[in-house]
Amino acid sequence: MKKVIIKLWMPIVAMVLGFASCEDLTNDELPTVLTNEVSDITVNGALCGGYVSAQGGSEVIARGVCYSTTPNPEVNNSRTDDGQGMGGYTSTLEGLTAATTYYVRAYATNACGTAYGEERTFTTATSTGDTNDTTQNNGNIPSVTTNDVTDVTTNSAVCGGNVISDGGSAVTTYGICWSTTPNPTIDNSYTQDGQGIGNFVSSITELLENTTYYVRAYAINVNGTAYGEERSFTTLAGNTINGHEYVDLGLPSGLKWATHNVGASTPEGYGEYFAWGETSAKTEYTENNSTTFGVDMSDISGNATYDAARANWGSTWRIPTKTEMEELVNNCTWTWTTQNGVNGMSVVGINGNSIFLPAGTGFFFESSLEEVGGGFYWTSTPDEESNEHASCLIVDDSGADSDGGMRCLGMFIRPISE
Repeated sequence: MKKVIIKLWMPIVAMVLGFASCEDLTNDELPTVLTNEVSDITVNGALCGGYVSAQGGSEVIARGVCYSTTPNPEVNNSRTDDGQGMGGYTSTLEGLTAATTYYVRAYATNACGTAYGEERTFTTATSTGDTNDTTQNNGNIPSVTTNDVTDVTTNSAVCGGNVISDGGSAVTTYGICWSTTPNPTIDNSYTQDGQGIGNFVSSITELLENTTYYVRAYAINVNGTAYGEERSFTTLAGNTINGHEYVDLGLPSGLKWATHNVGASTPEGYGEYFAWGETSAKTEYTENNSTTFGVDMSDISGNATYDAARANWGSTWRIPTKTEMEELVNNCTWTWTTQNGVNGMSVVGINGNSIFLPAGTGFFFESSLEEVGGGFYWTSTPDEESNEHASCLIVDDSGADSDGGMRCLGMFIRPISE
């Protein structure tokens, strides 16, 4: 495992393994690109796009979005070509199949290769109406998008949507529908939140705790029912410390692992990036603005001055030590997977419970994301031989391994508690 990880992360060996400083990066780097939300979804089309925030080691020569009916689309699937260079762009997806779930990612290509943004999913609309009544029916169903799910508790959540077009006929009902299986329809549970076009908010109640639900906005006119893109969420399990949910993985230590990163609100959320020993995120990560780089320090777990988990979440939350992170690696089953369009590791404990560690954005150096494709997580333990480094966990599609990283780099933090 160790040799594989080192080979895959050779571009950052100088930094992560400590053989050079943060100033010694090469230009053999892919671009950095973000994927826009999907909008204007119809029976056979949609709008998406992306934003190239960094060109990498050379100029961006191609950009657009790629899409498929299977996860993780690449440029050898269907794609758009939307110009060159940095900045934002809009992509038009055409020729889609009705009532079908698609996966889409922005891409950007330079001389070093192709980089992809985070994955989005959406479902094209479906027409279920009677199209014979031409006095009222022009054949067009509405267009509706689904909001993000918020305020998730053990038995409720808040969602909603936006009816952006009535399709030429008045929208008589809109709301959201949900189910414990994908692609919910109004044959499942649903709300009725009004008529016409515009934004609306829906309350989902009487849910089961610790259960994954799928939700879509819907809108109905005389021509049929349209559905927005699908969202999913998992209700809380009733296990929280100071308002933050945890999972007991059955580890020998009995430690509880948080279900999401510091700064994130969902398990697949990336959260904020922290330099080692610092408790706030920032816009630039360098040796010069690192408060702990070159400073002799002991383990910081539980010290609110240096521990971002304790400082931001309070109570008994803290950053795991190197030993505690290795316990997680050695006692759990790790599987590379995709959750709500985000790549990462499903970590299944001895007792069958699990957490998800998102990956794909790499780490921050200066003001740019580097080594996009992996996930980097700090431990609280400083390097034994260098006061410029600390222990971290690296996860990617080949597995998980602990290593050492320069303290100035911005990485994720996944808290633990007794």
